[in-house]
Amino acid sequence: MADKSLKARTDAKLRYARIHLEEFKTQPPGRGHDFERSHQEAFLAQLFGAYAALLQELNIDLGCDLASENVTLGGMHRALKEQGRTSPQLAELYELENNSASWFGRAKCMRNHTTHIGGIPLAFYVKVGGKDDRPTSFLDPKTREELPGDATDVLASWLSEMESLVHRVREGVGTVSKAC
Repeated sequence: MADKSLKARTDAKLRYARIHLEEFKTQPPGRGHDFERSHQEAFLAQLFGAYAALLQELNIDLGCDLASENVTLGGMHRALKEQGRTSPQLAELYELENNSASWFGRAKCMRNHTTHIGGIPLAFYVKVGGKDDRPTSFLDPKTREELPGDATDVLASWLSEMESLVHRVREGVGTVSKAC
């Protein structure tokens, strides 16, 4: 079982993401100002920090024995394969990472874009009759297609999905099996 400090780190990263989300929600609907963008980007950094911390937990829990600086999904898969074992948790994570249409794929694409290329692409709408016609939403950085839902709701759903993923992975850690 992963040491308590590794689990605590994963949990802390999830809390930090929630703090950024809650602060972001306190602001009036934005138009891409620095407060809004900084909280969106910080949220994504913390969300994927939680994922990276979860991989550190799995490295210990699955007995992969990789040095912490070498922990990757592929590295853990190879380590288990060398031991003649498989992990449904690693299989689930692999599927999520490689499905660009999944919540994880979209969130990761957005995080990668903001980390390496530019700001979060946003769709804004003009006011009609004194109120916003539609809320601000995210655009897919690659296709520029609008993601469904308000940007705040999208972030909240990604956090909920990551929290569920962490819970599922932790619950299923004892199910490593022999490779066929």
